Amino acid sequence: MSTITATRWLLLRPKITHLPPSTITSQSRNINWFGWGKKDEEALSKPPVTSISELLKQSPKTKAAAGTYNNQRGGLAESSIFGNESTEVAATESDMSAFSTIHIRDPNREHWAWPKRAAAREVRRRGRLTKKEMLLQTEKEHLAKSHMFKTSVKKLAPIARQIQGKRIEDAIIQMRFSAKKAARDVLGHLYAARNESVVRKRMDPQQTYIEQAWVGRGTYGRDQNHRARGRIDMLRLPYTSITVILKEQVTRDRIAKEKEEKRLRKKPWEQLPSRPLVGQTQYYRW
Repeated sequence: MSTITATRWLLLRPKITHLPPSTITSQSRNINWFGWGKKDEEALSKPPVTSISELLKQSPKTKAAAGTYNNQRGGLAESSIFGNESTEVAATESDMSAFSTIHIRDPNREHWAWPKRAAAREVRRRGRLTKKEMLLQTEKEHLAKSHMFKTSVKKLAPIARQIQGKRIEDAIIQMRFSAKKAARDVLGHLYAARNESVVRKRMDPQQTYIEQAWVGRGTYGRDQNHRARGRIDMLRLPYTSITVILKEQVTRDRIAKEKEEKRLRKKPWEQLPSRPLVGQTQYYRW
C-alpha cells in the first residue's frame, strides 16, 4: 500500500463518537429466551427448603398415605388368647441360633438317623440285596495305599504292571530280586498290605492275589543343581504312591466261571446267516 492510499484511508474512516453502555453485562443476564429467564427468576425468588420433614410433607406419596393408615404398632387385647404369651423376640442372631439348637435339634440324632434310613431301604427293597452287596458279603477285599515314594510315575508304573495279577507271595519274590531302585519301597508296601489283609479281613496269604495295582502322582520337592560360573538350577523332585487291591482266589474263580458262561451263551458265528431277503428285485439299481 502506498503512502497516499494510507493517508486517504485514515482521513476517510468513520469516527466513533459514542461508547457502549456500561450496563450491557447486567442487561444480558435478564434476556428472556422463550420464557427461560422467567423460570430462573422464579426459582431464585423462592426460599430454599432445607428441612427433611418439609420435603416429606410436600411429597405426593406421603400426602396420600397420611389419610389412609397410621404407621403405629398395636398391642394385644385383654380378651385375646395370646395375651399371656410373651411377644418379645430374640435380640441378636446368636440368641436365636442358641434357642434353635436347644429346643429344635435332637442331641441323639446321630444314633437313630442312620438306622432309620437303613430300615427304610430294607422296606423298599423287601430284603433283597444287590449283586455288589452279595459279593461283599461272600468275598473278601482289601485296599492298601502306600506313602509317597521319591520316584516318578514313569519309573513306578512298570513295576505296578509287573505285579498286577500275581499272587502276593510271587509279587514279593519279584520285588526282592528286582534290580530297580523303587522295588525296595514297593516290597515294603507289599509286606504291609499282606499283614493288614490278614489282621483286618482274615484273608489267607496263600490264596491272596493282587487284583489291581495303580500309581498316583504326588507333590513335587525342590532341590538345587549347582552349575558353572555360580549359576544354580532348581530341580523338581517328583513323589509317587502305589495302590493295590487284594482279593482271594474265590473271586478269580468266579470271574473265570462268568466269562465261560458268557461264552457258552453266545450264539455261534455264521458267515451267511439265514435271514429273510428284503428289497430284492429283478432290475438293476444303478
